[in-house]
Amino acid sequence: MVELVIASTFHHFMEKGRTSPAIFSCSGTQGEGEFVVKLRGGMEFGTGALLCELYASMLGAYFGMSCPRPAVVLIEENLAEAVAKHLIGDERGRQIMRNSIGLNFGSQFLTDLSPWPVDKQIPANLEEAAFNVFAFDALIQNPDRTFKNPNLGTRGDDLFIFDHECAFSFLVNPLPSDRPWLLHSETYLEKHVFAKLLRRLPFPPDFIQSLADLSGEVIERFSEQVPAAWRSSHLGKIESHLKLMQEHSAEFANEITRRFA
Repeated sequence: MVELVIASTFHHFMEKGRTSPAIFSCSGTQGEGEFVVKLRGGMEFGTGALLCELYASMLGAYFGMSCPRPAVVLIEENLAEAVAKHLIGDERGRQIMRNSIGLNFGSQFLTDLSPWPVDKQIPANLEEAAFNVFAFDALIQNPDRTFKNPNLGTRGDDLFIFDHECAFSFLVNPLPSDRPWLLHSETYLEKHVFAKLLRRLPFPPDFIQSLADLSGEVIERFSEQVPAAWRSSHLGKIESHLKLMQEHSAEFANEITRRFA
């Protein structure tokens, strides 16, 4: 289950990130820890982006991807006001904080990750993980893991994925495909960080099995964890997309494999 945590201390805005994420200490049933918080007030698409972040994180865990532990972060009014008063001279930061009172998306702050260098080749021990990342981004139609902006971190033999506010890009496409398992029109995949680095690898059997097993019941369990305040017609569209991809899992796997033949 995704944990609800309460923000207690603001540390700072992160240096990178177009949505101005911030580091907060938060407390919940699993104790206290630091979280990277995607603030609703900094998101261009508001709660829609928070929904995409949360759903992609839950799906990532389901598919065995390494990703920071997600949480729903409550920022109470008294903390937001105290932070806003502290941000002297930062009018945008003050406004973001005041517009973020309530529920926000957070992920565990991992201090021991190394950013993925933009020119890095894939070592043999990470090839399958990299293939899974590409397949996952194709599944959730995520255009925001590019060569110039990988949104990846490494720790030992693990690849960590994060930043999914742009996932499920069909939600903002006025003419989304009615056959999303066919990838010939998904031009954003050509800019993916691993698009030119993966060659002649078989589709990982664990990934395709997990997709085949992504039943309506599993999808419903994910949707039940979405806060009521974030639910909209987007949630139903995400569910419908995933059900289509599950029904056509073999064809989807063939599409991915063909790209790297």
